[in-house]
Amino acid sequence: MRHLFTAILTLALTCNLQAQGGVKKTCFGIGLFTSAHSQLITYAIITLRDSTITGAFIVTEQQFMYQAMGYYPSLANMKRENLFQKYGVDSCFLVSDELDNIIGYYAKPFYDLWKIRFYEHPMYFDTEGWSQGQMKPSRYQSDFLYKEYGVSNVLTQYFYGDTLFKLLRDVQDPAWIESYRFAAPVDSTASSDTTAGAINTGQP
Repeated sequence: MRHLFTAILTLALTCNLQAQGGVKKTCFGIGLFTSAHSQLITYAIITLRDSTITGAFIVTEQQFMYQAMGYYPSLANMKRENLFQKYGVDSCFLVSDELDNIIGYYAKPFYDLWKIRFYEHPMYFDTEGWSQGQMKPSRYQSDFLYKEYGVSNVLTQYFYGDTLFKLLRDVQDPAWIESYRFAAPVDSTASSDTTAGAINTGQP
């Protein structure tokens, strides 16, 4: 069954490539919106043409992880590498038994991604998120995400490609969590309140 699904996925994406006249890139992506599988995160194989998304093939969490870790073949991972390891994302790996058979995976940073969107878990209300808004980030947090990842609306847009791996690294950094959780507007009066002779260089 697994190999049948993989063949169907590969055929579908190949046909899409041909139909679009040659999509330049296929990569992994996630959306912080409810998927067809009733999860808080949507997992997808993204196709792009000239840096524009032309398709998003929705997959299950397991299919996504096994493809990104190189266990399943994928057009988004032709060399079948563990892309998380390749791009420096900690705590994402396959799990095997004593006979070295793959029995699952561990993907810790994915378990916290819902916190970017929600103030508290939508089903387990005693678990806090990082969002300043109840169901979506505040304007200042949205500005933060756009600046860092090019995503201006987490309700409709995907994190994909290199920016996805950057996000997965960042959400494991306590300093990043602090910066995002308490994102605020820059004080436009700060430079005018400095002592005489101070120069605003635009640097942190």
